Amino acid sequence: MIKAHCFLRWPTLLHKEEILSARPSAPQLQEMQYNRDPDTVVTIVNPVEHPRDYVVWSICSFFHANPFCLGLAALIFSFKARDMKVTGDLQRAREYSKWALGFNVAALIILILTILILVIVFGIIPFSRYLFNSY
Repeated sequence: MIKAHCFLRWPTLLHKEEILSARPSAPQLQEMQYNRDPDTVVTIVNPVEHPRDYVVWSICSFFHANPFCLGLAALIFSFKARDMKVTGDLQRAREYSKWALGFNVAALIILILTILILVIVFGIIPFSRYLFNSY
């Protein structure tokens, strides 16, 4: 295998013989591949997926889109979800996270509808009155 003094030099300074002797031959690879312990059991555990808390989205909803105090409710449930996630109660954290997501989505939908209605009322209707009354 590789000699200890090979690591002290740069790889470009290695001799060809040292590089070739460091590589295992094909029979050694086969031996390493099939020489396994049959009693070894490998347990693969799925990692626990932590719920999202939507704090940043809730802060944006609180400051920019707070119709019917939905942004405040989303912010409160986001903090509750984060607290439950820190304490280790993932089930309650998921429930609070779903509530925060629902309040954030509701606030966003109401904001989009409000902006759409304002654009229609103040943008399209005066423009159409100008077009039809110009005759």
